[in-house]
Amino acid sequence: MRRHVVALFFVLGCLVAGAAQAEQIRFPKTGANAFVINLVPGWVTHEDQYNGIQVLAPDRRTLLYLSIVLDENYKDKPIMDLALAIGKPSNITSFSRQEATSISGKPGQAFYGQMKNAKGTVLDVKMVIIPLGPALWATETQLTSQRLSSAQTAAFNQAVRGVTLASGP
Repeated sequence: MRRHVVALFFVLGCLVAGAAQAEQIRFPKTGANAFVINLVPGWVTHEDQYNGIQVLAPDRRTLLYLSIVLDENYKDKPIMDLALAIGKPSNITSFSRQEATSISGKPGQAFYGQMKNAKGTVLDVKMVIIPLGPALWATETQLTSQRLSSAQTAAFNQAVRGVTLASGP
């Protein structure tokens, strides 16, 4: 009987551990370059018509937007031009700061600014652009409400750390 109880607890433990593991999503699903998202429990994703994917917190106060951008128009232009073009639909006309950064060891640039959402709420923006080829970039845009709690900030940081970039043949 004791063995049965121990075996039952072992199986139950394996089931619970499996349920607690983060869901892993590849975006886009095909192609050499993709984001691998280890989804934070409770967070959801939504693919849009612009070849991007939103990674949304349950309370919608933070968001990651991931995209692989192929655009010959920006092939030989400064990366700032691409950042401004991406930000234009959100009325981002300038960035207050720019710095070197990376995703999965691949170097790029981060651009910091602000925007207002449809409700007029000011959001902090960090746009990361990683060059992958002459006219190909990976972009990760982080949108956060101001005055987040420490728990919201920790969950958002976990979501950001859960994104990696896979590229190559």
